Parts: sequence; structure tokens; C-alpha cells
Amino acid sequence: MTASAPMAVRRGGRAVVRECWWWLSGAGRLLRGYPFRSLVWLLVVVIAVVADARTVLVIVLVPVLIIAVWARVLPVSYGRLLAGPLSRFRLRRWVRKVWPSLMESCGLARRAPLHSRRADRVLPGERLVLPRLVSCRWRQGRLVIVPGLVSGQTVADVEDASERLRTSLGAVRLRVIPDTARTSCRIVAGFDDPLAAVFTASLPDPNVPAASAGLSVVLGRTEDDEPWRVDLDISCLTAGCSGAGKGSVMWSLLLGLAPAIRAGLVEVHGIDLKGGMELGLGRGLFTRYADEPSSAVILLEEAVRECEARARRMAGRSRQHVASGSEPWVVVIIDELASLVAYLSDRDLLRRAEAALARLCSIGRAPGFVVFGFLQDPRKETLKARHLFGQTIALRLREREEVAMVLGDGAIGAGAECHHIPRDLPGVGFAVDDTGRLARVRAGFVPDRMIIDAARRFAAPHPRPIVVPEEPEQPKRRSRSRSAA
Repeated sequence: MTASAPMAVRRGGRAVVRECWWWLSGAGRLLRGYPFRSLVWLLVVVIAVVADARTVLVIVLVPVLIIAVWARVLPVSYGRLLAGPLSRFRLRRWVRKVWPSLMESCGLARRAPLHSRRADRVLPGERLVLPRLVSCRWRQGRLVIVPGLVSGQTVADVEDASERLRTSLGAVRLRVIPDTARTSCRIVAGFDDPLAAVFTASLPDPNVPAASAGLSVVLGRTEDDEPWRVDLDISCLTAGCSGAGKGSVMWSLLLGLAPAIRAGLVEVHGIDLKGGMELGLGRGLFTRYADEPSSAVILLEEAVRECEARARRMAGRSRQHVASGSEPWVVVIIDELASLVAYLSDRDLLRRAEAALARLCSIGRAPGFVVFGFLQDPRKETLKARHLFGQTIALRLREREEVAMVLGDGAIGAGAECHHIPRDLPGVGFAVDDTGRLARVRAGFVPDRMIIDAARRFAAPHPRPIVVPEEPEQPKRRSRSRSAA
């Protein structure tokens, strides 16, 4: 008892200090945010105490105390019902108030010469021409601003000013979303990161049979809290630094395909030239698997031959393949793609791999053959067939130029700053589909135990080994002696 008493006293003292600090810091924030109103309120309280005006004191003190106790006891509901709406209202009102100066400071205002209204002549002096504020409202926790562009101004000008707009608004992220014709745009400012929290991918229910392979797979979610889907009928390239989360994208794809793999509607061919360190954990999911350069090239070449044969069978009957048990959809997954098409020391294998990859990406969509490639270096010197991937995903990258290589020239202006993604956000990136639509996304984390369970429960029904032909032995050259010569 005597030993535990001082410990309880110390804990109680810390709790009292924390409580006092919370109330004092809250009062300080209130005084800094509303200095004039806070001083007026304090003055009224002091006068009511001195004059013994209890009714006035109750009217002034009780509402403030109720709100303060609410914020302390139930902070979540306080933020959702009072603090959040009040903060959004203040920011929206502030944007409307400072809109002219905001446009001028961010470089979107222009100075034009004055013209006479009665006669077509230029007057001395200049006038300020700036985009008008069409609308400013909150949607799904984001401030959406629609500017009316001035004559001679383009959406690209707004995209170039996006970083200045973001810092001026104090936003965490800012996107410039053009309309279809690129004649106007929306400025979407976010003040928190909905993708900051890690979430775990879900293992499919093995008791639910796969009715069809489908044409899309859910890999995670977007920052709009919607499912992030990738099309299964378009080859996809994922680029990111080491530790950027390429494995999360890869295994989320395989988990999404797992029911169709077990049903025989999808065949996955895997290539992992890191000795199988990544894909080897779920080897049971793969119909064909290669972890050596020679077998990897043979896998690609045989996939090309199967694709061409299926295309010949489809000729004159159909332009789009429908997956079935006898004619499954074929997905080729290549981890560290550069190891196959750029870093091989065998020049002949390198040439064959490049040719097979380009052929498969160019003709594979209609017959049902697609490639999902993953690499760290997206330069054209590393991957010559980069333009043949209709879908691209960029995770954390090293340089600004790499973002443009993967996502396109206007991606950075639209807010896709992959070179600024923190290292502690693996799996976060930006995705572009074949229509050019850009979305910020995050793939779910897939633990090793889930991969092992998926390989056991959803194993490929008909795995086919890769047969590497033996190289013929080179005849030994006989050395001729000088005496025989």
C-alpha cells in the first residue's frame, strides 16, 4: 500500500497537469483566433461579476462552458457537428473575400490597357482583369472552386499555378480538374489526407464461386473513398521506388483474381527474376512461373504464340474474347520488369524478351492476354515498350521528370506530385486509365500470411511447367601441335 500510494499521487498529478494544459491551450487558441471578440467577452464577464449581475453572467458563461465541456468530453461529435462546419464556413467566406488578391498573388490576374467605351481608342493607365469566382462550395469534405477563365487564359495556366494556390489556401492537396473540352476547370482543395491510414486488403471468400472473370479488379480505394479499380483488359505499368508499395498493388491484384484463378477463368503467368523472393510466396496461384532469365523469355514467347493462335481462331467470329474454362483470360505479371528487358547480360535473351513483350502488349487486348509490369526506373532507355501500356500507376518516384514519364506531361499540374510522396505512405500513388483520367489511390496492405492462405485456397487448377531446352554441347577444339604442323 505504501509503495503504490506515491505512484497513484504521481499519476493523479500528471492528469491534473494535462487537464489544466488542455483548458489553458484552448483559451489561448481562442484568444489568438478571435482576439477582439474574446476580449469583449472577458470584459462583459468582469463587468457582470463586479456589478453582481447574475443573470447576465449566466447568459454569457453557460453557453461557452457547455461548448467547452462538449469539446473536451465528446471531441469527435464536437468536430463533426460544430467545429468542422464552422471552420469550413470561415474558409469559404475568406476565399470569397480575398479572391481578387488571391488571383493576383498566384499569377492568374492580368493587367490590360484601358479602352474608351465611346471611341475605340486606348486610354492611359491599366485595369486588372482576373478570373471571376463562379462558385465556391464544400463537397465531400473538399473545397471545390470553379473559376471563370478570362479571355486568352487556358486550363494549363491554372495547372501551373496549382502549387501557389495550394500554399495560399493552406491545403494539404490541390487538384485542377478540367472539363471534357478543357475550356474550364474545377479547383479541388483538400485539407486532410483520407489515404493516410493503412488498411489491410481482404481475402476473398472461398465459398463464393466466381461466375465470370470480370473486366476489372479492385486494388484499394481512391481519395474520394471509392473502390479503386483497374481494367483487366488493358496492360498496366506500375512504377515506384524501392519500398513504394509495388508489392501491395501486385498482391491486391492477385487477391482480386483469386476466385477466377481457382475457377479456371483466369491464368496468371508470373515472372520474378529476383529469384522468386516476391512471387514465390504465392506460387500456387500461378499457372506458369519463371524465376530464371531463360525460362522467363520462353514464358513470354509461348504466351505470344498462344495469343496469336487464339486471335486466328477468333478471326471472323468475334472482336473481344470472353473468358471461359477452355479459353481463360491470361494475365502475365512481371516483377522488376527492367531485369528482363534492360539488365540481362545475354544480348540474345534481351532482344527476344523485348520483342515478345512488345508483341504481347500490342495485340493481346482482344484475345485476352494482358501484361502487368512493375519496375523502379521508368525511363524509355529502360523500357522501350512503355507507350504500349494503356494504364499506368505511379507510386513514390525520385524525380519530377519520372512522374511525367509515367503519367503524362500534365500530371504534375493536375496534382500528381509522386516525387513528394512521403516514405511512410507505401501503396499511395496516382493512377491513369486509358481515357486519361487521373486519380489518387492507395492499395491495401497484404501480409505474408494472407498470401500463403490465398495460394492454398485458390491454387491454379492446371499448372504447366516451363520446359527449357538443353543447350547443345560445344565440341572441344583440338589443339594442333607444332610438330604435327
